[in-house]
Amino acid sequence: MRTIRCGFAVLAAAVVLSGSRFASAQEEAPPAVQEAPAPSVVAPAISDQAKRHFNAGVALLQDPEGEKVEEAYRQFRTAYDLSGSPKILGNMGFCAMRLERDGEAIDAYSRYLREVSDIDADERAQIVRDLQTLTVGVARITIEVNVPGATILDERVPVRGARVTNAYGPVNGKIDIGVRPGHHVFTAKAAGREDAVWELEAYAGAKEQHTFTLAEPARAAAPSVAPVADTRPSATGPIVVTAAGGAMLVAAGITGVIALNKTGDIAERCKNDVCPRNFDLEGERSSARTFVGVTDLLLVLGTVTVLGGLYWGYRVSQASSEQRPAPAPPPAKASFLGDWRLAL
Repeated sequence: MRTIRCGFAVLAAAVVLSGSRFASAQEEAPPAVQEAPAPSVVAPAISDQAKRHFNAGVALLQDPEGEKVEEAYRQFRTAYDLSGSPKILGNMGFCAMRLERDGEAIDAYSRYLREVSDIDADERAQIVRDLQTLTVGVARITIEVNVPGATILDERVPVRGARVTNAYGPVNGKIDIGVRPGHHVFTAKAAGREDAVWELEAYAGAKEQHTFTLAEPARAAAPSVAPVADTRPSATGPIVVTAAGGAMLVAAGITGVIALNKTGDIAERCKNDVCPRNFDLEGERSSARTFVGVTDLLLVLGTVTVLGGLYWGYRVSQASSEQRPAPAPPPAKASFLGDWRLAL
């Protein structure tokens, strides 16, 4: 709690001092202010855009719903990039320390003490103590990536409490960062490449290095299609039935000819209904009637069988056309979500 309170005191001092610098850039400086800087120190010009970013950072730290340190750090960095004012380094160091970006906090605080001469004594003493603590405890990490423009995510897993995540990048070749001791999970991300992960137990004062090799994603192999058994109904049955019906009709024709011959023979032998004594009229008539009955039966059965076979064949052809597989749609093109970048 003491460190936090002191940190707020540092922030308040930096805000006040930076505000006075911004005001001096807009208004004509009084004689006392002109004499304060050393002859070798040239105060950089502060643009209105840099002022807006600086004020936005202060407002984010004073947000009624809770301070937004990460967003404030981005605003302060933008204000510093636009103005180059060393007074903003105090705010940047405070935010970086709160975010556990200890390497950046050390750099910002060291330059702040070196480049700003009119720091309040209490504020300077507090920053010196923070710098000593950060310098002793920081773990220096050197990370190299084989793909330019990669993003490095650093997730520290504390024993208690929520995880702390920071993003660095884009990285072009190599990056040096300072992190807080503990268990870290580093993830390298780049568009069109597979993520790579490195876990590290970082100790105070340690120096570690790691090279990420981001490989291209493996191309998905075309799924092998197993041969599908032909489940279409066979046309053999309808052909056999139709052929059987045709055979019955042929047999009916043969028996019909025999019946006609027998009837004609009876009429020839028994003219005027008078038959020879040795002629078996009843037996011949019975035989003729039998052949006539067989002919009629074969005609009926043959016709029904042929029609049934033809209808069966028609249904088989319809079923075959319905079961014919539709052409496969073209394979969908795989998409890859582009990498996101942390705006700093």
